[in-house]
Amino acid sequence: MKAVEFEGKAFDMKVKTLQIPKVRKSHDAIIRVTSSGICGTDLHVFHGRVPVNPPMTMGHEIVGIVHSIGSKVSDLKVGDRVIVSGIITDDNLGGDDDDEVVGGLGIGDIPGFFQFNGGQAGYVRVPFASDNVLLLPEGTENELDYVMLADIFPTANWALDASGFKFGDVVVIFGAGPVGLLTAYSAFLRGASKVYSVDRVPERLAKAKSIGAIPIDFSKSDPVAQILKREPEGVDRTCDCIGYECVDAKGKNVGNLVLTQAVHVTRSGGGIGVIGVYLPQDPRGATPALKKGIFEIPFGESWFKGQTIRSGIVPLREYQPALLKLIQSGRAKPSFIVDREIKIDDAPETYQEFSDHDFIKSVIRFGDFEGKESSSEIEEEEERPLRKRKRNGASA
Repeated sequence: MKAVEFEGKAFDMKVKTLQIPKVRKSHDAIIRVTSSGICGTDLHVFHGRVPVNPPMTMGHEIVGIVHSIGSKVSDLKVGDRVIVSGIITDDNLGGDDDDEVVGGLGIGDIPGFFQFNGGQAGYVRVPFASDNVLLLPEGTENELDYVMLADIFPTANWALDASGFKFGDVVVIFGAGPVGLLTAYSAFLRGASKVYSVDRVPERLAKAKSIGAIPIDFSKSDPVAQILKREPEGVDRTCDCIGYECVDAKGKNVGNLVLTQAVHVTRSGGGIGVIGVYLPQDPRGATPALKKGIFEIPFGESWFKGQTIRSGIVPLREYQPALLKLIQSGRAKPSFIVDREIKIDDAPETYQEFSDHDFIKSVIRFGDFEGKESSSEIEEEEERPLRKRKRNGASA
């Protein structure tokens, strides 16, 4: 099979030919991938801003068909159409996986998480499959919407909840990339009275405007001043959908900029949700403090205003069932952000173009594979000696 591989060199992705993964444990499933998104989180790896353990197969936004399963997977069958959850977790993961679990399914080697080979590939192995896939209707309907459900549509709603969002709130969203746009979209679905979208890329701001958001171009003037001119008391909620790779009006990376602006623009008693990535280790951080994930912010102002600040990785499975119903009912169409569909051979160039903001969202589409699916239950490979680990989750 072909797979998108990161070999450790920043700004360099490769398409490699690898062996199709096999069931190695009784709780595994092998998924034949039909669609796989390229996520903004993948760019942190591409930019060399995440400490990872290469080589690793990229990709954590996966829709596909169950190809084979282990003996203890009783609630899936070969041929089922599924979403692979973007974060792999299980209570027994610590100390129960073997030395071959390496690579990276998504956001890389963040402390507290394993790395798994990802789904920008023809096939992907999913450990603890019963806990980490979501069953979909048969067919091909809503394929691109379901790709968004693997990670960024739930993440957008988590951003709102982390900010303390309530019906009728005025919201500012920093970033009009895929997650930022879906956060604006979700805010309207959930009853926001007004949404501001802060970015500097014209196409992104135009897309935000098309769904009803008020575009704020930070390349023209201070976005806080632009918004406070309209909202003198500040906004109710602010969502940081950018993270530590945020830039100023000149395009220079200033890691604490959005956090600082969020404090300034949010009213007293308001809330800030931070779902943009901030890591405890940044190999390319500009200062010793930034290399350790230490950011200076106006916390005194935030404390005096009585703001709430909540951050962290999305609890995906808490959101996916409800959002799946919204998609199936026709109430939500998160795939509106997808403006490029590619073949896997185009992935290296697409990564660079995504980094350059040449488009908003891309998805790798895979053609039909020849032959029939393998048997619904196959013998697991012999398990190797286990290494003791204290971690209890796996990024995907």
